[in-house]
Amino acid sequence: MRGRIFFYLLFFSLVSIVQVQSGHTADGTTTVRGNVVDAETGKPLPCRLYIQSDSGTWHFAKSASSAGSAVEYSRRRGERSVEIHTTLSAHPFTAELPPGNYTVTAERGKEYFTSTQQLSVGEKPAEFTLQLKRWIDLSKRGWYSGDTHVHRKIEELPNAILAEDLNVALPLTYWVTVTDVPPTKGRKSSDQSIPAKLIKVDDQHVIYPLNTEYEIFSVGAKRHTLGAVFVLNHKTPLEISVPTVLPVAEEARKQGAILDLDKHSWPWSMMVVPIMKVDLFELSNNHIWRTEFAFSNWTIDTEPKYMNLKMSADGFSEWAWTEYGFRTYYALLNCGFRMRPTGGTASGVHPVPLGFGRVYVELEDGFDYDSWMDGLNRGRSFVTTGPMLFLKFNSQP
Repeated sequence: MRGRIFFYLLFFSLVSIVQVQSGHTADGTTTVRGNVVDAETGKPLPCRLYIQSDSGTWHFAKSASSAGSAVEYSRRRGERSVEIHTTLSAHPFTAELPPGNYTVTAERGKEYFTSTQQLSVGEKPAEFTLQLKRWIDLSKRGWYSGDTHVHRKIEELPNAILAEDLNVALPLTYWVTVTDVPPTKGRKSSDQSIPAKLIKVDDQHVIYPLNTEYEIFSVGAKRHTLGAVFVLNHKTPLEISVPTVLPVAEEARKQGAILDLDKHSWPWSMMVVPIMKVDLFELSNNHIWRTEFAFSNWTIDTEPKYMNLKMSADGFSEWAWTEYGFRTYYALLNCGFRMRPTGGTASGVHPVPLGFGRVYVELEDGFDYDSWMDGLNRGRSFVTTGPMLFLKFNSQP
């Protein structure tokens, strides 16, 4: 909870106005038209947009331009953990809204303040503009962001990574959940016709589509959760099944891939680190969301009593879960496992925006995907859900 409070303090909402033109339609709704622009330059910006009525209902926007795009996202975990938004390209948008009062919120990644406007929709035309103010430009400091745990459709990502200003997205195209089944035959694996070729949205925003998740929930036909590890940036589809994990690691190394530990509390977790020599540890994992934390009882049987975590009445609090991960990471470092930090969301499965928890990698010579992956693997990075602190020790970052 303290982490969430800190985040909200840092990313307080700037009250501004959304540019809207309204016109009553035959079905009783009003067509609302708006723009999201940079507060300093006035140029249109891609963004993530929320529209919620005073009664609590959520609404989606559409691009008003034939050259634009809009991607709707809706995921719920119970009644209180909700993520419903539209990611929009840098074009005008429209929304069909019944008359009433609404809260409209725009966000873009971690480098802009949130912008919120209370909007009253009636039958009379109105015009508003929502402005996003940048508080830091990390690319000018040589830092570029990525999400290493993505479950979005490939066709959604060009829109979404621009809206989130996420430089690198690594979608887990192959996803196997059962023992003795190779990723190419995994029931959750997606379009396998996608070649192992970098998808460039622009010079600083890219998608690498060939990544695999081994997330074992069943041993044959029997439900038996074991754990998860990712193989990132491999060159050809993997045909190796588990539970024997060492051959997966060996093939990953041959293909120049990086291994990423999903979460720290799976039954497999502390085994795969030394056996597979896992490279990355997700300091911000896919149970850390913009909305309310909902995994109080997830792997509750693994609670390490010696950590004296501040648990909630239901089990893990968000703070306890986060601290559990950090202290496990420190323990692994102290044991000599030089794992590098990363961040991932599993956006596409959970109620969380793409890149909410992300990793920034330092690149002295500007953005390049291969250099970014190399910097990630060398630990030239930090992980954040928003707050940032830059410091040097003996003149070194």
